[in-house]
Amino acid sequence: MALFLYDIATTIAVPVSAVALACSSKHRALIGRFVPHVPRFSSSPVWVHACSVGEVSVAKPVIDAMRKRWPDLPVLLTVSTVTGRKMADGFRSDVPVTWCPFDHRVSVSRFLQRVSPRALILVETEIWPNLIRCSVNRNIPVVVINGRISDKHLHRYMRFSRWLRPVFSKISLACMQNSEYAERIVELGVSPERVCVTGNTKFDGVALSIDPATTDQLRQECGIPPNSKVVVFGSTRPGDERLAAACWRILKQEFEELYFVIVPRHLERLKDVIQEFQGESVILRSDLRSGVRRTCERIILVDVMGELVKFYSLATVAVIGGSFFPGVNGHNPLESAALGIPTVFGPFMRNFIDPAEALVKHGGASQVSAAEHLLAELRRLLNSSEERVLLGTRGREAVVANQGAIQRTLDKLAPFFETI
Repeated sequence: MALFLYDIATTIAVPVSAVALACSSKHRALIGRFVPHVPRFSSSPVWVHACSVGEVSVAKPVIDAMRKRWPDLPVLLTVSTVTGRKMADGFRSDVPVTWCPFDHRVSVSRFLQRVSPRALILVETEIWPNLIRCSVNRNIPVVVINGRISDKHLHRYMRFSRWLRPVFSKISLACMQNSEYAERIVELGVSPERVCVTGNTKFDGVALSIDPATTDQLRQECGIPPNSKVVVFGSTRPGDERLAAACWRILKQEFEELYFVIVPRHLERLKDVIQEFQGESVILRSDLRSGVRRTCERIILVDVMGELVKFYSLATVAVIGGSFFPGVNGHNPLESAALGIPTVFGPFMRNFIDPAEALVKHGGASQVSAAEHLLAELRRLLNSSEERVLLGTRGREAVVANQGAIQRTLDKLAPFFETI
């Protein structure tokens, strides 16, 4: 009965959503989710679904490893958001990208019939009733990789556990990041014998180095002298920019050659971000790329996608957004730590609890207990090259020590690929 009502709800939602999307220039491309384009394959592909930017960043190194281990195995990557599509397009010439079908039984069934995947791999937490139900009805195994059930998702799933338990029970294999997430997905309905802990693939999916020429070119484009100190605020959310601006107004008086780089998580917030730095000289990264440059700007606002890691590579200190105030629960601290960049984050890192704990335990990152303590921590690190070297070195060591999750995941996936 619950799934019947869900089908009615999604049927009603299709025309309403189509009209709403058609009226939105920003989201109009999502209309493609109702009837996604289906690429041609010589044989049944593995379908990897990664919802948005975070999941795509997880999927990419996993797919790279899959293609290396099984070079003749076709792979299809799908996404659900505009930003995820931008990040996924052009990833690999041998991995087509298309929209994930809207979770309506007809849309999903049509897509499955045309793709005929040998397995559906869901990245992290993408539990959609019809996606899973229709796949299993066609004898397509459904596998969760790098699985996590956050506090927010657990609460939401538990509210509808009576309806969702049959959906979770159909999952063929769940490769979870840690034992806590494994226990949670069992509680939601996946059979214990189908659940395993393979670790967090984010440790594997980060670059341990950036070509120095790339970093030098970026520094030149931004007009940052080689000996300057650069603080990069990555994946900032509401509140983070105000905190950054408060730190800037004090630290700029103490450090003559100081630069701040602000990389918002969502570019549609640019006006709000700029407003926080009102009265300061700010330049956009897009202007720098087009050759526009004045000599006075020491605050760079990155308004293009895909450059966060490059900016981390020239950072003196990296600050992880979404971690200083409740609600977001942090972003990935491994991207900067893996490069040996001293990394600082706040108390709210629940979504990246394993990376945060591993870094702090190893002495490879600094976690401040409250937002108001960030200023003092930045001042301490900017004043001490010894502390920065120690923190950066230990951070990189912690990342390397925790790698291996991708290979463990592929070992678990092998029976689904090699027996079909």
